[in-house]
Amino acid sequence: MNRCERDKTAKYLDEIAPLQGASHSEVVDYSVTVPFFYAELRARLANGRWARLADASQFLGWFGYGPNPTLLLDCGGQRVAVDTGTGSGPAQDTFIARDGGQIPLHA
Repeated sequence: MNRCERDKTAKYLDEIAPLQGASHSEVVDYSVTVPFFYAELRARLANGRWARLADASQFLGWFGYGPNPTLLLDCGGQRVAVDTGTGSGPAQDTFIARDGGQIPLHA
């Protein structure tokens, strides 16, 4: 993805799934952690800080392990799959849900 496409994608994500106190354009990579019972989405920023979604309930699930998994977000009642860099892409039909179960892309 070139810089122009990345900026356009970041702007779109800022509109549909904003981060707390940061922009998606500042993100170096995304990761999923499971601190307790439910997984959380974290974004590592270029300045070393970490940010979370402004509305954590928008994070439904993920596919892939390590940095930059494919994310499944709820954006106004629509599920949006976001390939954050792994190349596994939004073609994935089933994601790991926040609670460890499975969640289909299309419900």
